[in-house]
Amino acid sequence: MKLKIAMVSVLSVSLITACAHSPGGARGHVRVGGHGSGAVVAVAAGIGIGALITNVLTKPSYEPGHKPKDVPQNAHVIHYHGAAYRYHHGVFYRKFDGHYQVVKPPIGITVKTLPPNPDVIIFEGDRYFTAEGVYYFQSGDEYVVVSEPILEKHEGEKQYLSGHFYSQLPNEAQTVKINGIQYFTYNGQFFLPQAVNGKIRYLVVEL
Repeated sequence: MKLKIAMVSVLSVSLITACAHSPGGARGHVRVGGHGSGAVVAVAAGIGIGALITNVLTKPSYEPGHKPKDVPQNAHVIHYHGAAYRYHHGVFYRKFDGHYQVVKPPIGITVKTLPPNPDVIIFEGDRYFTAEGVYYFQSGDEYVVVSEPILEKHEGEKQYLSGHFYSQLPNEAQTVKINGIQYFTYNGQFFLPQAVNGKIRYLVVEL
């Protein structure tokens, strides 16, 4: 995997989900609901985790608003809160003025199957799937569309220099696995474990 060595903003991590399921039990960093003012403030004040790892995650095939010539015939019809969506390989469509267009799915809508080869993010044991710019969390035999994990800004936190090795991780560093590769994260920075002269060192990287 190609890594870029660069400065990363000082951030602290807070995951926000917007379904009625709290992944991993009662951990303080997980917010449930997504419709209250707290979630709105967090989104406005923070940066999505995808913004820090855009070179690792697969890019969406279509942006919301794209109007395809045809919707795949085997697209699944999903009814949610009075609206009809068509879903195919991670892309959601809705009909407006007689024509279908790609839309961002509403938080809480569920699908039976994930699109092929989704990216996987595991944060403190909680597994998130993402494809076509949409984030999912598994609930039973279905997959719920959830909000993108948010990194909230906080000033005055200790900063680690990108491109530098450190012998120890910050005490509050949290684990995150992205497409099978183990990292640690703290204040929006990512630490990659490396073997240096027979010892484990942690390199600060930007993904």
